[in-house]
Amino acid sequence: MKITRRKLLIGAGAGVVVAGGAAVTPMLLRDSVLAPATSRALPVAGDDTLPASADVVIVGAGMIGVATALYLAERGLSVVICEKGVIAGEQSSRAYGQVTSYGLDGITELIQHSKYLWRGMNEKIGADTSYRSYGRVQACANDEDVAKVEAWLAEARHQAPEHAPIRARFIEGAELEERLPGAKTPWKTAFLQEDDGSIEPAIGASMLARYVQTQGVKIITNCAVRGFETEGGAISGVITEKGPIRAKTVVVAGGYWSRLFCGNAGINLPLLPVYLSQQRISDVAGAPPACGHAGIVVWRKEVDGSYSNGPRYLTAPIIRDSFALAADFLPHLPKHLGGLHMDLALNRDLVRSFQTPRSWKMDEVSPFELARVTAPTPNNELLDTSLSWLRGEFPVFENAKVIERWGGVVNVANDLVPVISDVASVPGLFVSSGFDFGLTQGPAAGQLMADMITGEKPKIDPKPFHLSRLL
Repeated sequence: MKITRRKLLIGAGAGVVVAGGAAVTPMLLRDSVLAPATSRALPVAGDDTLPASADVVIVGAGMIGVATALYLAERGLSVVICEKGVIAGEQSSRAYGQVTSYGLDGITELIQHSKYLWRGMNEKIGADTSYRSYGRVQACANDEDVAKVEAWLAEARHQAPEHAPIRARFIEGAELEERLPGAKTPWKTAFLQEDDGSIEPAIGASMLARYVQTQGVKIITNCAVRGFETEGGAISGVITEKGPIRAKTVVVAGGYWSRLFCGNAGINLPLLPVYLSQQRISDVAGAPPACGHAGIVVWRKEVDGSYSNGPRYLTAPIIRDSFALAADFLPHLPKHLGGLHMDLALNRDLVRSFQTPRSWKMDEVSPFELARVTAPTPNNELLDTSLSWLRGEFPVFENAKVIERWGGVVNVANDLVPVISDVASVPGLFVSSGFDFGLTQGPAAGQLMADMITGEKPKIDPKPFHLSRLL
């Protein structure tokens, strides 16, 4: 069975409650636990003064929150982003960084539109976001691999919007050697998506944040939003640890924390976390260019010449929500599991999840104020294995040195489709969360949210992303 990234994510996220025929490796008191962390993001100075009011308040200054602010500000709305820690301090600076649509089933329109927006982003903001559209290769060992890619491509081309078609082809011979130099596996061919690319997690969201600040967006850092207030059942503002802000629209873009924030208001946002581990290694002469995937090996060349690499196995922490959401995730397992390897983390994260308050009052310290910047610790065992795979396929990496390692966390829905939606029970409240590849999808998600809020005709179909599908 071919394991796509989406199948891997659903298996990891839901596997915390059942093995379901998958190959499960319990991890007891080992790596990958949520802990205080140092931001990897390019520093951006936040604002100190809390405004009395705004048209829109966004909870969270990661890629999704900042991209949403960008398109709202373009339309003349006053926007305030409240961030409990620092700008892009958590998942937005800890992602894989490949900008691709391959294997991400069901959201091709969103991703292709986002790639379209990324291609014009540097010119739009007058700065280098680190985005590079240099193509991505998916190596194929045999006719079966080719047939699977062709089947995906046929469906994806049907789903892609006219203004952002998929540009892809198979390569062989000298061009294949150029993309996979010195590969030990005799690859039959490779699928090259020419419109794919890369963005540096530590740079992308930060550069957008700097730009939106020049457009009048206020980003208040170290300022957790404890909750929202309503009048007549509709949003009237938010209460932050620094005081209130009046607003008729609130967007929850808090990443991992969105479920907890919504839950305090009695809103069910059924998302489960999975942890990833990533490493950056030094450049070596003769290494493969750009980014790609060859068997079990994944790589991405960064702007400074170093390489990002990580395992395709993720870690599913067993936490309180794993049991609470079992009924939501279990029915989806059969089509996603089968011979799938995943790591289950049974460690102090379970205890922490029961100790974290699930409800609090607006005049009480919220859990967000006690966790300014957090991230999973990296799974060093998996990273060592991943590096050995990379060296086995491309021996030139034998002398590459590990520069840094980090962990990240993403929240996923049972169908692996993000939530970009209004909340029907609370007029004026919107949610943008549940992204497994938020850097890739960020610009399109931000523009779609801005369309929803301002009532403009959406550039892409919003129906697949509505919260109601999960309830």
